[in-house]
Amino acid sequence: MAQKTLFICIFVAIMATSIAEAQELAGTVYVNGTLYCTANGDPGPIRNTTPIFANAAMQVNCSGDVISNSPATATTNAIGAYRVVLTPRPTATVDSIVSNCRLFVLTPLSNCNPTLPSAGLVSNLRFDKTATIPLFYIGGVPVAFSRVTFMIATGFTPQA
Repeated sequence: MAQKTLFICIFVAIMATSIAEAQELAGTVYVNGTLYCTANGDPGPIRNTTPIFANAAMQVNCSGDVISNSPATATTNAIGAYRVVLTPRPTATVDSIVSNCRLFVLTPLSNCNPTLPSAGLVSNLRFDKTATIPLFYIGGVPVAFSRVTFMIATGFTPQA
């Protein structure tokens, strides 16, 4: 009985933390990932043999007034990695960004493989984690901090 009570208390604490993070202010937001040259941008079952999608134009567009730099853009690098940096409005929460923003691949899939459609991809965003990073040091001691929120794509689908 004591184990069951302990398990329930731990579960409630974990859920409360997740819900609280979604309601917190976002700070700077990084949307990170790797884009693969497939119909859905995913690596498939054998990740290390799936070709990547280099030099693809990425864009985060948001409805509502949650991001001050919307649309935010980036380009995938030589290994398909991307990081789109978002600057949320002061009142934007993690949940409001997840609810109002989408990640687009603007470059047609046919650019990386001519057998793929001549369309881009779109994905919703998902909260990954939040970190507090030091901004300034005095005498080796951090004295100013910044909140950074990391988000990832939930799964790409073809743009209509």
